[in-house]
Amino acid sequence: MELAQLVVFARPPAIGTTKTRLRRAFGDRGAAALYEAFVTDTLDLCARVREAGRVDVELWATSIDDPVVSEWGRRLAAVPRLQPDGDLGVRLSAAFDEGLRRYERVVIIGSDLPTLPLGLIIAAFDALNGASMALGPANDGGYYAIGATHLVRPRFEGVRWSTTNSLEDTVRANGDLEIAMLPPWYDIDEPADLDILRAHLSARPKAAPATARVLAELHAAQR
Repeated sequence: MELAQLVVFARPPAIGTTKTRLRRAFGDRGAAALYEAFVTDTLDLCARVREAGRVDVELWATSIDDPVVSEWGRRLAAVPRLQPDGDLGVRLSAAFDEGLRRYERVVIIGSDLPTLPLGLIIAAFDALNGASMALGPANDGGYYAIGATHLVRPRFEGVRWSTTNSLEDTVRANGDLEIAMLPPWYDIDEPADLDILRAHLSARPKAAPATARVLAELHAAQR
């Protein structure tokens, strides 16, 4: 059995259907362009994770026929996998079922965390040396990362997705397992989240260079 796998969940950056809550700030095209930058920075993070140790990386997308998704797969040197229909619990379960058949530890992250530090991904894998699951709390009541070992399959019965209860519900659904909590981080879903992102990138633009560039372009276009 291989040591570890990092899975990224993403969707094609389609205009009009991507990051729809950010359309109020940048319009349909701007929201799609910003999300594509989020994924670019996330894939750069994945490359650094792979360089840091024995971790394979896999991309699970809501569509694998999109040319941008195909390009993301080429960057990872991996064929994108298709997320099944269903809620996030169904899709996470499918990725864990597949990954934990081949790897001792699997960590899944989203693609709306362009500034996520390498250290938090490493911490998630390290936490699984002593716990059955790992969760990284996000600023909105959900989580930016979830990990598990080959000894368990996380359960998601009763989880209220896309609410402030998602993390709490996931902990409750797996109440019999030892769960390691990682330090919190922020994701970008609402226009208000952009204030945190701007402040972070003003101090450390290299934390997410593609996102910093596109965000600057979008602001310049609004002047």
